[in-house]
Amino acid sequence: MQMCASLLREQFPNIAFSHVYSSAARDAEDQDDFLNAVAKLETNLAPEEVHSILSSIENTLQKEVPYPKGPRTIDLDILLYGDEEIDTETLLVPHPRMIERRFVLEPLSELSNLYIDHLKKTLDQSCIKTEIQL
Repeated sequence: MQMCASLLREQFPNIAFSHVYSSAARDAEDQDDFLNAVAKLETNLAPEEVHSILSSIENTLQKEVPYPKGPRTIDLDILLYGDEEIDTETLLVPHPRMIERRFVLEPLSELSNLYIDHLKKTLDQSCIKTEIQL
């Protein structure tokens, strides 16, 4: 994760990171825990450009996914992009399942207690639903 953070800092100087959280694999019990973190960044780039940079970083770090929903060496997603809603072949923002995932909400809550307009709830409310203590 340190190499990933360094590569992200090179591309996005105005970036902040949450702590790293460990969580059990959701869909298979015979996997090691996953490590999760969230980054908040400022950029003038278009969402597709940011997505391309994230994909490039994944390639640099040799992302491997041996089977669907299996362990992976790295996985970078755009969860939110300001208030924008994006639905293209390669990019769906906000991330469609983030509001159900404690391993996303908990680190996200460290960086911002934002109002997610298109989901009609605050991050605090989402965390309460998933039993996250803020």
